[in-house]
Amino acid sequence: MKVISTREVAGDREVAPLRLASRARLHANIGDSIVPPPEMVVSYFHDYLLGLLHRWSVPALRLALGLVFLWFGALKLFGASPIMKMLEHTYWFLPVRTFAISIGVWEVLIGACLMSKRALRAAVALLCLHLAGTFFALVLAPVLFFQDGNLLRLTAEGEFVMKNMVLMAAALVIGGHEVKPLRRTPKFE
Repeated sequence: MKVISTREVAGDREVAPLRLASRARLHANIGDSIVPPPEMVVSYFHDYLLGLLHRWSVPALRLALGLVFLWFGALKLFGASPIMKMLEHTYWFLPVRTFAISIGVWEVLIGACLMSKRALRAAVALLCLHLAGTFFALVLAPVLFFQDGNLLRLTAEGEFVMKNMVLMAAALVIGGHEVKPLRRTPKFE
């Protein structure tokens, strides 16, 4: 059943809308002003705030995630990142400074793409690839991320790496809501 303006359509013919037997009072008269009931005011503000959330939550998530990547990448580029020692212990077989600079450039690129909303598809793919790569550190140096070899007892470094699951989920939300399809597909109803 589709609703068109104030008439309901059933099949091909119009049917008068259902009328309630009693009319609920929608306002109270106080002097010369009309005051809506509190439930109506609360409902209005609830719907208004919900509309704001629907409109701005994913763009806010995109901007926040972009800022985090831009910031963390810049720290790596300037050699001021607190994870430099973790990189040295985990990726001992790589030149750490060069590796940190390449990761920093990658993160700055991801952050800039997310914040500017340019090349968003590539940014989300690079972000997920980058974050999935951080889990490789768990395999390379498990003693650094788990206490006494127990997979359930994380160290501070382990928590730092595991929080990347949340960042990856945020990237998937952004990709699902803000990346446009490559081609239009017909909608079948």
